[in-house]
Order: sequence, then structure tokens, then C-alpha cells
Amino acid sequence: MIGFAFWKTFCGLKSVNLLIINDIIKALLKDINRILREGEAMFTIAIHPPLFCVAFLVVFIITFLVRIIKREHRIRLCYIGIIELYIMLLISVTIFPIRIIPSEMRTGKNSILDFCQLIPFKDIIDIVKNSGIINIQLIGNIILLMPMPVLIGYLSKKVNYKVLFFKSILFSFGIEIIQLIIDILLSYPSRIFDVDDIILNGIGILIGMIIFKILKEQQKIYDFIGEKIVWNTQKQ
Repeated sequence: MIGFAFWKTFCGLKSVNLLIINDIIKALLKDINRILREGEAMFTIAIHPPLFCVAFLVVFIITFLVRIIKREHRIRLCYIGIIELYIMLLISVTIFPIRIIPSEMRTGKNSILDFCQLIPFKDIIDIVKNSGIINIQLIGNIILLMPMPVLIGYLSKKVNYKVLFFKSILFSFGIEIIQLIIDILLSYPSRIFDVDDIILNGIGILIGMIIFKILKEQQKIYDFIGEKIVWNTQKQ
């Protein structure tokens, strides 16, 4: 019955999905024609909103099917969807757009260090000197992973804050490593590995952990959020 209901829902969305996919194909063809017509040297791969929606829908459907197969219902599906949406937003902001340029215009850099900024606080100090401490790049990097400790923390009722910080900061390292790999493969420093980004992300994670700790101490609010959004108490 569950599978049949899912299939009916999926079929109901099928026509909408086809329209979205059609719009994506038209947008891609338009970009390609513009590049060929104008002779642009650089090609940019970006995540447009329709493509993002389709990708999220696919991931969410796969999650739904896996839950049916594994019969795992400890965490509510809607909360898993929130985490997936957040991670996909992270990817779309930090990894994309990816810029591809012709081989003759590439830097010719071969060393990994050419695509890294490994001096702590170098970029932070430069940005503060040029733009002041209220800067969108600094604030954005702090806010970027601030929700992570809260989202991960709710997955377990027994929280080890050291493990929580380690799990959260792994996302920051993962983002930087993916950016580095893309730069090396394309021989173009689109988004370099920057230790200052990890430092700023770490500050945001610490703020998020403080928020989560305060929330956890407010037991009624913590339990209300957990029971209404996170934990599937009917299955426990």
C-alpha cells in the first residue's frame, strides 16, 4: 500500500518534473548558444534553481525508498529532508559555480600548494584592513556552518560536544578538499583551499554549539522541538 501510494504521488509529480527538466535543458542550450555566438573563453557550470529543486527531489525520493526498505524510522523523514536540503545548499554555495577555461588560458600550475592558502589569518587580516570587520565574506563563512551542530546534535539524545565539533568541522575540511581537487583537475584556481575559511567555519560551529547547549538546557523547548520535528516517538 505504501509503495502504491508513493507511485501515485510520483506519477502526479511526473508532469511537473518534466516541465522543470525541459526548462533546465532550454537554459543549458541557451548558455551553449551564447558561448558559441560570443566566443566566450570561460564556461561556467552553475546550479540554477530548477536544477536544484530536481536534485533535491531525487535525493529525497531515494531517502524515502531506503527508509521503506530498511524500516528505519527513528528520525522523522521531514527532519532528514531538512538536513539534506541544508547540505545541498552548502554544496551549491561553496562548490558551484565551477569555471572551466580553455587549456591555453590555464595557469600551468602543478603544485598543490599553488592552489592553497595555508597561512592562518592572512586573508582575514587583509579583508579587515580593506573592508572592515563587517564584511559579507567573513560573516558568511561564520554563518555557513553555524546550523550544523544543532542539526547533528538532535540526531542523538546523548551528545558528546567534542565529537559534535569534530563531525561539524569535517564538513568544512570536506568542502575545502573538494574545492582543491576541482582546482587541480581544471588547473585553474576557481576556489582555493583556504585555512582561513576553516577558521571562520570553526568559529561559526562553536557559536552553533553554544546555541545548541543553551537549547538543550531549556529542557521543555528542547523536547518540544525534538518530539515535533526530529524524533519519531511513535516508532520508538
